[in-house]
Amino acid sequence: MDERHDPPESDRIPDGEGTVAARSPDRATELTVGLPECRETYGPASWHGQETVPQQADPPTVVGHPVPRRGWSALLWPVTLCLLTALATLFLSPMLAARWRSLEGKAEADAAYARRRAELRAEAEAARQMLDLLDKRVNLVSLGFREVVRKVTPSVVNVANYREARGSERPDRAGALYFDPETDRSYRQSGVGSGLIVRPGYILTNHHVVRGADRLRVTFASGQTVELAAGERVLADAVTDLAVLRLPADLPAGLAEEANLTTEFADSDRDVQRGDLVLALGSPLGLKHTVTHGIISAKGRLLDRVTLVELIQTDAPINPGNSGGPLFDQYGRLAGVNVAIATENGGNQGIGFAIPSNTVKKIVDQLVSAGEVTRGYIGVAMDDLTPAQLKALGLKKAGGVQVVQVVRGQAASKAGLRPGDVIVGYNKDALSVVNPMRQLRQSILETEVGQEVPIEVVRDGERRTLTVRIGKRPADLP
Repeated sequence: MDERHDPPESDRIPDGEGTVAARSPDRATELTVGLPECRETYGPASWHGQETVPQQADPPTVVGHPVPRRGWSALLWPVTLCLLTALATLFLSPMLAARWRSLEGKAEADAAYARRRAELRAEAEAARQMLDLLDKRVNLVSLGFREVVRKVTPSVVNVANYREARGSERPDRAGALYFDPETDRSYRQSGVGSGLIVRPGYILTNHHVVRGADRLRVTFASGQTVELAAGERVLADAVTDLAVLRLPADLPAGLAEEANLTTEFADSDRDVQRGDLVLALGSPLGLKHTVTHGIISAKGRLLDRVTLVELIQTDAPINPGNSGGPLFDQYGRLAGVNVAIATENGGNQGIGFAIPSNTVKKIVDQLVSAGEVTRGYIGVAMDDLTPAQLKALGLKKAGGVQVVQVVRGQAASKAGLRPGDVIVGYNKDALSVVNPMRQLRQSILETEVGQEVPIEVVRDGERRTLTVRIGKRPADLP
């Protein structure tokens, strides 16, 4: 008969404290085995606020039911761990691969950034060296301009226009009037401009600077002056607004030497281009030998004031008093002659115009050699056609000019041109759709006097060609 052994009172665990009291031999045995291990493993336990010191338990006595052995369950945890590891690997592999690719991409990007930074550093260093070199070159350009100014300054003069005083006008404190003992007359200054010694004894300026003058006073770079009687010393071409002043042959020795200069001309068709640096010298507002600089802004500008010359546009500051003065290129060659400004307030607004050097040279050569500029003339008055008239004549890709009046006895009359004829071609060239009358007029003026030129006209709906012998343009025509 089995004996029942109740656990000691001190080993009982009260109900309701999270464990079950021992009520059977099996449970008692189980508790006898487990509780001491628990106490030793986890340290002192406290029941009802009292500390119990662990005691060494006696070996358990197994009655009826042996303690179960560990069998297949011992392999459960390793297998489960392997399965969980495999599942985690399968689940995490795509993310790990993406992460790896991301790290590889970042590494490549970092390498590319590093290469670019190195390139930028190298470029910056090269740019710094280039800027240092450019700074030196800019300084050389500035020094070059300084030498250009020194080179051309002796050839630049101031030109003052004086007209005879009328009535009770007398010299005033400002000196606007002066008395000339040579003529026993008083003169009033009516304008001032600039000029350039283009060849020994000849000064180039604008026609409007000397127009209407009774006396001219030319002030040289040295400050010495010479008085000129305007009528006999001025050779002018109103069409291009250019004039040449002839200096007296009996100038004082020092002044004659100063006037013995020759200006070098640039080729304005080839050498003068947009963006080129230029220097303007003259007497703006009467301030003699003022130097300004700028660039060539444009070429081929047409103004109503100088209708037959394609002008150079510059942003070099030009003001009243600069007229007739030179516009030099970076080599000190004449690029043009300042003639006008576009302004809304009467002063410089960065838009100035100059007559190209090639035109200037041609006019100067004719004025010096012949005393005048010979131009072609046929003796007709012309008018533009309306778009409707052009369409009616079948002129879609070409322009035309209608003859309004024919001057009797002149070239056009002798060739048989009539009022109402439409000129569509000149010297085997069709007229342009844009500004055909300007084109025709300029072509006639530039044709050598005496040359025979074919002119194509439309009359009564039919085209015919007339041959015109070019005449000489009267000097008094505007």
